[in-house]
Amino acid sequence: MIRALATSASAVLAWNVARLALQLAWVLLLARALGPDGYGTFSGLAGLGLALGGFAALGMGLRLYEHVARDHAVLDSHWALVRRGLAWSAPVLLVLYLLCAFGMLIDAAAVVIVSIGVAEILLAPLCTQVAFAYASVGRMGESAAAPVALSVARVAAAGCLLVLPSMGLAGYAILHVFTTLVAVWWIWRLAHRRLGLSRHSRRVNAAELKSGLGFASIWASGLALTSLDKTAVMYAGGGAVAGEYTAGYRLASVAALPVEALTVVVMPRLFRAGAGKPLSMRHTLLLVAGVLTYGGVAGWLVSLAAPVVPLLLGEGFAGLVPLVAMLGWWVPAYCLRMLSGNMLLGYGRKRVRICVELSGLAVMAILVLWWVPGSDLSGALRALLVAEWWMACLSLVMVTLLPFTRHARSGSA
Repeated sequence: MIRALATSASAVLAWNVARLALQLAWVLLLARALGPDGYGTFSGLAGLGLALGGFAALGMGLRLYEHVARDHAVLDSHWALVRRGLAWSAPVLLVLYLLCAFGMLIDAAAVVIVSIGVAEILLAPLCTQVAFAYASVGRMGESAAAPVALSVARVAAAGCLLVLPSMGLAGYAILHVFTTLVAVWWIWRLAHRRLGLSRHSRRVNAAELKSGLGFASIWASGLALTSLDKTAVMYAGGGAVAGEYTAGYRLASVAALPVEALTVVVMPRLFRAGAGKPLSMRHTLLLVAGVLTYGGVAGWLVSLAAPVVPLLLGEGFAGLVPLVAMLGWWVPAYCLRMLSGNMLLGYGRKRVRICVELSGLAVMAILVLWWVPGSDLSGALRALLVAEWWMACLSLVMVTLLPFTRHARSGSA
């Protein structure tokens, strides 16, 4: 098992390196071109869109992942449900996003708000569903490659903004939605050809809808944790604080790249474990210990990166420099939470994972509203740190208390 995981993880890691390198370039270009205030406003709106976009397809993509990982023959049937779920959910979610964004009285032009909503709710979820389809049949490299095309398109849009800074945030928002459309169209057509996917949809029955919404809640709660925090910081501290917070978060998250690759690769095995083929206690402990060790080392390296922040982002982000060490403590918690959360998902403990993540989101929101108005960026990073460690510890406790840990002691991985 370990050798197979390493081989598959290498391919996923290579594509994830490309994706995160592109995302890093996107952050750097956009932050330099827009400055803390413009970048923070964009990130806050995009965070809201990403959180709501997590419900696109009504969870049918993750449901497809679980069922097809166990039996590849049912791919076409479940893909038809994905298409129907997207058609019904995305327009409704876009309307909800617009109501929330305009209701928050955000200081941004209407074209910015609408463009970001279309890109993150109507278009980007299509790429996510394609990645699920590839991964469900074991094509992990292609699953990891799908988001790379989207990242290339967005870097191109940010590059245009850097060359023509007079476009401003409104001009970039239009480029953002256009390049997203082009990339998603290409990804969608290529996946249908390579996987032989049906172009038809079918009605979703009540049982399928209930199951899908359970998965949607998991996916959306995970996206909310990595998205709505930017919206909350923007609301409590303004665009400039949100810009520095988001830039620091994005830079630190690069350190978690190998753990993200590992969790992607191990998910089919965890789904099979939940279907009666549990991991052994030894392999479970090795995964947890390895992730914690890596997270600790990566976090220490992040804490040493303070001097390069102004060089990468510009002097407008200098306020982040004395606080980078806090992000170093965040990295191991984030890594542990990713692994533990996916273990809960694989073993069918969806409600437990949702409760853990919603509790973390609540902690984050409360602390942001409490600490940010008085201490700006420092308060935002302290809120992030407390919320992440709370979720990491709670999810690990939930994993150790599950019955499968006892049954798996003599099991084979």
